[in-house]
Amino acid sequence: MNKNLKKVIAIALAFGTISAVAPVSAGNLLTTKVYASTDENSDTTLDSLELKTSSGSTLKLYDSSSYDSKVNSDDVSEGDTYYVKTSSKTVNVDISGPSSKYVKVFKGTSNSTKGKSVSNDIDLSSGSNTITVRVYSSKPDSDVRYDDDYENQYILKVKYTGSDSSDSSSDSSSSDNADSYDDIYLDKLSIAGESISLSQSKVNYTYNVASDVDQVTIKAVPEDQDNDTVSIDGSDVDDSDNYKKTIDLNKGENKIEVEVSNSDDNTNRVYKLTITRGGTSTTNSTSDQTATTTPVATTVKLNQWVQINGGWQYNDSLGNPVKNQWFLDRNLGKWYYLGVDGFMASNTIINGYRVGADGAWIK
Repeated sequence: MNKNLKKVIAIALAFGTISAVAPVSAGNLLTTKVYASTDENSDTTLDSLELKTSSGSTLKLYDSSSYDSKVNSDDVSEGDTYYVKTSSKTVNVDISGPSSKYVKVFKGTSNSTKGKSVSNDIDLSSGSNTITVRVYSSKPDSDVRYDDDYENQYILKVKYTGSDSSDSSSDSSSSDNADSYDDIYLDKLSIAGESISLSQSKVNYTYNVASDVDQVTIKAVPEDQDNDTVSIDGSDVDDSDNYKKTIDLNKGENKIEVEVSNSDDNTNRVYKLTITRGGTSTTNSTSDQTATTTPVATTVKLNQWVQINGGWQYNDSLGNPVKNQWFLDRNLGKWYYLGVDGFMASNTIINGYRVGADGAWIK
């Protein structure tokens, strides 16, 4: 048997051992990752750069820490710094342009920091985080470090506003003063399907959920749907998605901002939501009444998809959600990726594989 044939068989056997945990099509079996370490890359600038939450939502980029001027994902420039804020504990980078094998992501600026693949999840720390995306002119070593040479870089300053954020949690009346805001308001606001009673003199609202609730869906509808735009936790929402976004919750307090903007006259209003995971009551700051939620026993569903707070999970034969792995739905014949929280990923790239809006791997 000649050497070339042995090499082809070895590659096929190697890919066969991992086919149970990641989708690999037959057409790509003998061609995937066949790159020499000396590959040269002529495309060293990104066509687009996005930062996404673990549930697949895209976060808005801003050109300054005041978060008052948005930057489109396809308008990023090498060497520039962009600002992001989110209450999601885990994020990941999504790019287009050069092959991802020429791109590495660094969290922090220590010289010894090791670069990670763009598909890797990034756990945020309290307060400000620096994420650097670097493009190389040739394929970098697997243990490339922050102080090694690179071609171009893009810097993301990410402010984590989750429960362990250093932001103040005060709810002072001065911050609720409507006189400090322009004449722009939400018409409707709901959390987990429950309407919040809005007041034009209030921008701070609180809401409690039980400790086992790790996601909620927020709906925020502007008064002027023709001219106003809305963002929830840094992501734009509109009538195409019914002005809704599903938010991941950490235990304790979660601080989420809902912004209503009008680009014509540059006015905006920011509503600040504090959602506390760990309570059994629901309170909104415009009322002294508290509605107590009594836990209701539910039947665990086995070997099937279940919808929780607008997201999808798959329960195994024991009723436990499948987590942090690829899952083949044999009934549909499609691969799906279920994250560390058990929720199906969508509209993102996982380990080099793109999944669509329905969560299915796009072959």
